[in-house]
Formats: sequence, C-alpha cells, structure tokens
Amino acid sequence: MQNSSDKPASLHDKPSLRTVFGVLRSYRMRSGMGAWVLHRLTGLMLVLYLPLHVAGLRSLQDPAAFEQYVTLYRSPLFKIAEAVLVGVVAFHALNGLRIMLQDFFFRSDRHKMLFGVVMVLTVLVTLVAGYQILSPYVAAFLFQ
Repeated sequence: MQNSSDKPASLHDKPSLRTVFGVLRSYRMRSGMGAWVLHRLTGLMLVLYLPLHVAGLRSLQDPAAFEQYVTLYRSPLFKIAEAVLVGVVAFHALNGLRIMLQDFFFRSDRHKMLFGVVMVLTVLVTLVAGYQILSPYVAAFLFQ
C-alpha cells in the first residue's frame, strides 16, 4: 500500500476550497489580521460594484433605460444591497483613515483600540444609514 507522502508534490498540493479554508483556519485571526482581510474584501466588493454604478450612470442617456434602472433601484432587494454597500464603504473608508493615522501618528501598540473604534463607527454608520434606507420598506411590509 502506498503512503500518501509518496505521492508527487503536484498531487499533494492541489489547491482546492478545502485546502484554502484549512490554511485560513490555521492562522490566528487577531485584530490586525482581521482588519487586513476585511480591508481587502471590502476593496474587492467596491471594485466589483463600480461597473454596476457606471452602467447605472450610462442609463441617464436613454429615458427608457433610466426608467428600468429606477424601477430596479426601488426594489427591496436592491435597497438591502444599498444598505450593505453603505457598510462596506464606511468600513473601507474608516479603516483607511485608521491606517493613515497609525502610519503617521500612533505607535503599533494602539492598533487594537483604533480597530475597535473603526468597527464601532462602522456599525453606527451602517445602522443609521440602513435605517434611513430600509425603514419605508419595513413599515410598508408591517402595515400592509
């Protein structure tokens, strides 16, 4: 019987979702690593959102296309996505400010406290903006 360590390295090191998540679980996810991962993920989300935004702006040239865009924009699912987008933008912007403040003014021993401030402010901004965005839809659902 052949041992698994006798297999060639190319078969042993095949990237798969299971190995990626296994490697990620082996790291200690402390605040610095969490901030780094979240900053990259929110940046990726913003890059993916940008073409959708540009397509919406292009619809301004055609009244029929603009009407379709506005109809889509008013749907509850799109409003939920908009509230999530506010949270993504808030975290990415506030964490970017934290990184700049840390680079210019603070020593590295305050990064946990600053990350905590970023998370609290992100939650507050997201809740306030999310309430503004979603409250008409929640009220309409409750009082049908």
